Amino acid sequence: MAEQNDSGVRGDGSAPRPRSAREQFESILGSTLQEQFDEMQQQVREHTEKLASVQRELAARTSTVRSKDRAISVTVGAQGDVREIKFHNEDYRRMDPARLGKALVELIGRAQTESAEAAREAFEPLRGRGAEMRRSMLAGSPVEELLAPIREMTRNLGQTPPPRGGGNDA
Repeated sequence: MAEQNDSGVRGDGSAPRPRSAREQFESILGSTLQEQFDEMQQQVREHTEKLASVQRELAARTSTVRSKDRAISVTVGAQGDVREIKFHNEDYRRMDPARLGKALVELIGRAQTESAEAAREAFEPLRGRGAEMRRSMLAGSPVEELLAPIREMTRNLGQTPPPRGGGNDA
């Protein structure tokens, strides 16, 4: 087989064999795709670690609220589960059962709302990151450039083609 010099001409003077579409694709995209894939995997790992960290932090967090008269407090976990009900004095003994029940329900609701808000705030910086990563995985990449004409063709499927011939059919 004749060797090729730097000018692209083979040693026997013949022109080089044209590269196939597959060879062109692999030479353009081979290492670039691997680099992008590696970068995407790293981004996914980092995002997963951040999510796990926030989840651990929230699992350890509690929310405690206290009644206006300071007689009762309720503590709930991150999932809104009641962890503790404390009676800080004997005032609760003077409450009729309906009033005590209503006070407990109100305190539990407030504590759960506070807990849910804390969870929302903790996850807020991570919101939309998955969609953002998906967009960044293709946008501006050689893969996106190759897929753009295909997307354009499929967008036009089913549409009536424009009339041929330049105009007056009359």
